[in-house]
Amino acid sequence: MDGVGKSTLVDALVQKIPASKAANIWDLLDSPIQSLPFKSKHQIDDFLCALTPDSRLLFLSHALTYSVDKALEGEAECIILNSYYYKYFATEYALGANIELVKALSTLFPAPDLVIKLELPVAESLLRKKVLSRYECGLVSKPDSISFSTFQNKATNAWDLFDPRDWIKLDARKSPTELLNDCIQTLKDSSLIP
Repeated sequence: MDGVGKSTLVDALVQKIPASKAANIWDLLDSPIQSLPFKSKHQIDDFLCALTPDSRLLFLSHALTYSVDKALEGEAECIILNSYYYKYFATEYALGANIELVKALSTLFPAPDLVIKLELPVAESLLRKKVLSRYECGLVSKPDSISFSTFQNKATNAWDLFDPRDWIKLDARKSPTELLNDCIQTLKDSSLIP
């Protein structure tokens, strides 16, 4: 979920794993497309909050598909996704998206070779957040710690949509170095890297 340290870990993994590339749902912002209506994550946050649940789910699916497609077009041997549809779809389900649409869209994304889920109590993830977005606070007009905690707990319950039996779960209370080492070892154990 939000604030568990995904970006820090993904950035460190890309530095450690040769021929790897990070992919992020907002890679669209870094694209050479001149006519994008968004120039910042803040503008996207406002846009997301204006959409209806299903239209927001479709927009996020579009942005994530672009990110995955662009990553697959490259020559990277290992693509590390900073979040995947699980995070966004659980969040959207918690925000009222139609469950049948969530399930249908889930089938369209490539199955990952490995899912690593960072787990952290919401109260601790809140302490890590320097800025709170409206989206991660449940679309409230003025984000604050209470709306963040309330919504993140609700979204955490929506993870029950997915089958986590094959996922590797790591305690995100560990230091960034310990998490990096755990991830590298997990990738080696899974024969995904030498």
